[in-house]
Amino acid sequence: MRHICVSLVSDQTIPNILGIYHFKPDELLFITTDVMEKRGKRDHIVNTLKRYGSAYDYSGSRSHHIIVKEDSVLDCKRNLDQWIDSDDRETSTFTVNLTCGTKIMLIAAYEYFKEYAARMIYIPIGKNEFITPFPKSEALKNTALDFRLNVQDYLAAYGIKIENEHKLSANCDEAQKRLELSKWIVKNYNEIKPLMNRLSEKLRKHRNDKEFPYETSYAPKCGQEKELFNKVGIKYENNKYSKNLSKSEIIYLTGGWLEEYCYNELIQFVGKDIDDVVLGVSCKKDDSKNEFDVMFTKDNALYTVECKSLDQDDDKKADALYKIAALQKNFGIKVESFFVSTSPHILYEDGSLKQHIAARAEQFSTKVITPSEVINFADLVAKKLKIIEE
Repeated sequence: MRHICVSLVSDQTIPNILGIYHFKPDELLFITTDVMEKRGKRDHIVNTLKRYGSAYDYSGSRSHHIIVKEDSVLDCKRNLDQWIDSDDRETSTFTVNLTCGTKIMLIAAYEYFKEYAARMIYIPIGKNEFITPFPKSEALKNTALDFRLNVQDYLAAYGIKIENEHKLSANCDEAQKRLELSKWIVKNYNEIKPLMNRLSEKLRKHRNDKEFPYETSYAPKCGQEKELFNKVGIKYENNKYSKNLSKSEIIYLTGGWLEEYCYNELIQFVGKDIDDVVLGVSCKKDDSKNEFDVMFTKDNALYTVECKSLDQDDDKKADALYKIAALQKNFGIKVESFFVSTSPHILYEDGSLKQHIAARAEQFSTKVITPSEVINFADLVAKKLKIIEE
């Protein structure tokens, strides 16, 4: 007897992926619409499942779909009748995921498959479990969903391509090699800030260079500045400091250190409450492109971290917060974010966050990490997301 999982297709793809992966049915039936087909939502679900070894591609006989009128119960039932009769599927067992689709599609699917004694499931938003409205014998049960998506597959579920996926592993490896250096920079930031400013001004225009022969006659003003030169391998010879800097080192010294610091602070939670963390992500969907400093997943939800180092004199109003909203606007998914900034311009003289920035951050579901809080980034994330620290 075949087990068929029925999914109602809408803009939200994750609930259907979770349901299919949990039950691992013999076949799939998608109830979809012309609009969802044009947006490629069914493709996104099937392609994401394929990344986890579930072979429901269209070349075989395991994946089926019917296109219905989203506002017509009668049309839904007529199409289901034709599909059932086309291959003698009346003897199959059905699990129907009622989470997505329009209300009319939901009503039609519930009424139709109830006649086949189908199991009906519903996955509440923000929870990794499903309830079973029908049959009544299972109505009081909440069943946990153990499957967790990583960042790449979460984005794939919404048709978002990571253009630099092949570089993500190297980005993370480099960050972990510089873990202690990044912590040291954050800890000594106030003392080395003048030197960090000089380095950024000199190197920023060379961020796309494969390498750059850096040299300066600048004399360190304190022990920490001298130590920074030593830690990054800029040596003093012939009355000047110099080093042939690689592209990775240039990016690091012009702001990448803060991104790597945040990444390293987050990976301590991987395998506990956070499922995956990636660094330096370039995303594309259709004609929309964007880059994100850090992304991570927790309980099948996506989070971003946007980092702004130094004083950000060219962005005193923190317009960078609008970039965080771009993922939701241009890519069609809802995320929560952290905005990590060392800029004094986001604060009043008493050290409190400026009201207009706080309001904008709330609008974009963003937690602002102020300059004095950067050193406590991990603790603030853990508190915000209720991560249990050992």
